[in-house]
Amino acid sequence: MTPIAVCADDYAQNAAISTGILELLDQGRLSAVSCFSMAPSWRTSAAPALRERLAAGPEAQPAADLGLHFNLTEGFGGPAQASLNGLILRSLVGGLNRKTLQAVITTALQRQLDAFEQGLGRAPDFIDGHQHVHQFRGVRDVLLEVWARRYPHATGRGDARPRPWIRNTVPADPGWGGKPKVLARLGGQALAAELSRLGLPSNHGFAGVYGFDRPDYDACFAHWLRAAKPGMLIMCHPAREARADGGPDPIAAQRWVEHRYFSSPAYPEALRAAGVQLQRLTALPQ
Repeated sequence: MTPIAVCADDYAQNAAISTGILELLDQGRLSAVSCFSMAPSWRTSAAPALRERLAAGPEAQPAADLGLHFNLTEGFGGPAQASLNGLILRSLVGGLNRKTLQAVITTALQRQLDAFEQGLGRAPDFIDGHQHVHQFRGVRDVLLEVWARRYPHATGRGDARPRPWIRNTVPADPGWGGKPKVLARLGGQALAAELSRLGLPSNHGFAGVYGFDRPDYDACFAHWLRAAKPGMLIMCHPAREARADGGPDPIAAQRWVEHRYFSSPAYPEALRAAGVQLQRLTALPQ
């Protein structure tokens, strides 16, 4: 069986998302969860719900990596630090490399890591980015610098915990065009190359990119599974209900479509038919 990871993004964004992800986590339908550590519900309910599961006996603990969903563009009902289009434009022209902006990004990342660790009492198993901001030119440099400084065991010094892995968005199938190719060119390939050069852990192939407009989500998932290889990561965005409490959510309706699929018998059947099994990426050799 080919080991792959399925990661639910946006945990703690709102109650519908958190509830849906926790349900899937308890059912063993996920192997990674990416968390908004600065969301209003993180400290009050989302992190405690994960801590409760982590405190269970070894056999009852979720078999999933828990990571930071680094955020610059979601305001949780208020103003965000930046717009996605603005970040993309600045990254393309090198504007994010200015010292003042580097300091802002560094502070944001440190604060979010602090909140994650305070919430769960442990370092994240991985780091990725909301709307993939972590891979943008100027942001990825900050990420790698903070990562190396904050987690010295990542270079083999004095800690037996697995090194936090960093998500890359290089498509699992090089032939995929459209959004997967655009995403790779917006920093995914550059980040993957830098991670490889430094010998840092990451996923091997990425999937889950689509227009959030498919009622036949099962067909999308089957398409991604055909590219499965050891260490591939499929991102998803499930929610228990199609509602957007806590701020606008343009993909709320599709989140419910995804949740219905992952909760259904069709999902484990698709995994078996493709010859794959869910696995934490921290458990795989890098």
